[in-house]
Amino acid sequence: MCGRTACTLAPDEICRSCSYRGQGGDRQEPQWRDPPGGQKYYPSPNVAPGAHTPVLISGHHKFGAEEGAPPSERVIQPMQWGLVPSWHKGSPKKVSYETNNCRAESMLEKPTYKNPLQKGRRCVILADGFFEWKRDQAKKQPYFIYFPDIHQGKDNSSVNGKVKKEENGTVVKSETDPIRDVKEEQVKVKEEGKDDEASIPEDSVVKKEEKVKINGANETDQMKQEGETTKRLLTMAGVFDVWKPSDGSAPILSYSVITVESSPAMMKVHHRMPALLLNDQEIQEWLDSEHIPLEKAVKNIRATETIQMHPVSDIVNNSRNKDPDCTKPIDLMKPKTTPSSNLMMKWLSKGKKDQSEEPPPKRVKTEPE
Repeated sequence: MCGRTACTLAPDEICRSCSYRGQGGDRQEPQWRDPPGGQKYYPSPNVAPGAHTPVLISGHHKFGAEEGAPPSERVIQPMQWGLVPSWHKGSPKKVSYETNNCRAESMLEKPTYKNPLQKGRRCVILADGFFEWKRDQAKKQPYFIYFPDIHQGKDNSSVNGKVKKEENGTVVKSETDPIRDVKEEQVKVKEEGKDDEASIPEDSVVKKEEKVKINGANETDQMKQEGETTKRLLTMAGVFDVWKPSDGSAPILSYSVITVESSPAMMKVHHRMPALLLNDQEIQEWLDSEHIPLEKAVKNIRATETIQMHPVSDIVNNSRNKDPDCTKPIDLMKPKTTPSSNLMMKWLSKGKKDQSEEPPPKRVKTEPE
């Protein structure tokens, strides 16, 4: 499932991060549209259902488009997390069941999701990453899950998963996504009758992109020292709908995150995960409901190993906590500190310091000569 996300970028930064190659072959950025009804998107490291978050849709959806606005193949339209069906009666805040997540196995059966999908209302939810809680006996440990960052050198470029890298004298070039290059390299190795693990050097780029990191200490830190990294937004497949109030006021645009059975990597934390779209081709196939039928687009709805994760502080458990530390990695081996334990440690350290100091010399009184 997906119960909490993080999205900390400003609108212009999100648009730059989602640049794509248009039909004419030129690179462009999606157009930003504010939500209708005066709703706003607020960057946050701890986003709960009910908030408005950035959602990528095809430009042929005209909700909220201003008259005279230049056409755009893709649009970033913030929507409310938690789908309100178009046929819902009564208050939009009182949907009788949870719609934050949509199970892929039943999305073509339940009218809540089947109807908008048949209308072509497919979307991509954008986020830095999402949170999930691993149950360890009576305790739940939160983890932050995200795409690996993209490493780029001085003369290399990287946009939305497209990357050109040079390492150890070997150029790894991708027109779609570095992960696809990994798969092609593995197929090539297998066709040659070689063992893929033994044939790919330990320090090669393709090897680094495929690995799944669990504890936050990984090769990315070393890569950052060698060059720059580009933050890669998580792209989750979703379904959205438009609810129109009877009084003619502004409609409510809302979405659900499509979830699937977890991959082996994600299974270590939770048995379900969002359906992640790995490259621009998969994003385009999911968004382009005018030309790509639903039967073909759903082939990209599956679990993936292309994730990184690290444990985070339980301050994220409170959705009102917007501290940047919500997404920062923690060391699970380090004892947890509390205000009272900090006070005790200061008292103990003060006692040790006092004991280590030599007592001042005593003044001895002598008789005058």
